[in-house]
Amino acid sequence: MKKVVYGVMFVVAPMLSYAGENRTEVGASLGTPSGINFVLKKDISGFPVQVSGFYLGEIYGIEAGYSFYRNESSHFRSVQIVVGTSVIEEDAYRAYVSSDTFVLQEYKDEKEWNYLGVSTTFQFGGFYIEPGLSAGSGDYSSPQLSLQLGWLWSL
Repeated sequence: MKKVVYGVMFVVAPMLSYAGENRTEVGASLGTPSGINFVLKKDISGFPVQVSGFYLGEIYGIEAGYSFYRNESSHFRSVQIVVGTSVIEEDAYRAYVSSDTFVLQEYKDEKEWNYLGVSTTFQFGGFYIEPGLSAGSGDYSSPQLSLQLGWLWSL
């Protein structure tokens, strides 16, 4: 999974240098999919896409989306379809008795969420709030609420 996260970030980075009249916003957010996220929103030949995610060791994830509704003149900025994955690794312990000896064994407990959903973006200057609803598979019940709070800068 780490290779996928790094791979997507590597592929997305060249989009920042794409020549044209298309708008680009970069920023940072707290929330889905990885707790702390790098955010890129870009119009590529009139096709509005967004990518967010990060790798923090035990927490990582990536989300990509397509905005099917946009309104730059309102605080209600966009509605998008998103797809993503989020992973949280936790240290866990297992205790048992073996041959009259108490054994405490440490292991990694990994919780994963792979999803498809819809989110909306409300933007006030550079600050934005992006609540959403996702359905998917993994270690959490479906559907799940998602949320990003962050700041975007136009390039």
